[in-house]
Amino acid sequence: MVQTNHWLSRIFFGKLKPVSKPFRKNASIIARKNGKFLLVKKPRDHHAWQFPQGGVEAGESFEEAAQREFVEELGMQKIKILKEVGVYSYEWAVGEKVSDELKNFRGQEVHLFLADFLGNNAEIRLNRSELAEWRWVDAAELNELIESPEYLKKISEIINAAN
Repeated sequence: MVQTNHWLSRIFFGKLKPVSKPFRKNASIIARKNGKFLLVKKPRDHHAWQFPQGGVEAGESFEEAAQREFVEELGMQKIKILKEVGVYSYEWAVGEKVSDELKNFRGQEVHLFLADFLGNNAEIRLNRSELAEWRWVDAAELNELIESPEYLKKISEIINAAN
């Protein structure tokens, strides 16, 4: 076998690892009230139902991002964050179309926060540019609405521990 120091040979023979895109940092609120949880629906056909969530901005903590995203998506801030309850990471599906904002990432790392909802439904002002609807659901309804088995498993573990 011929030895070479040429940079192409290091790539082709596995001596250099390809640089992987990072995960986008994300934060989410699992808001609860009276044994139910607040879900929001994105205006898309698949994987539409989720908890309010969004990206972490520069200089922002995960908790601050979760609070800001809740306000941006639901127009109110009457929640009390209790604690961070988990982290869920996922990669975009092969061939999945993502926005220009997300194309430099391979997926998302979502930090999940449990919170008590202190407001009332009349105070919710859904951000229609991001979301189609919202609803309160119990643990059984999550099984019907959450499409990703991995996401559902993580959420179910958190909800079961919270009840």
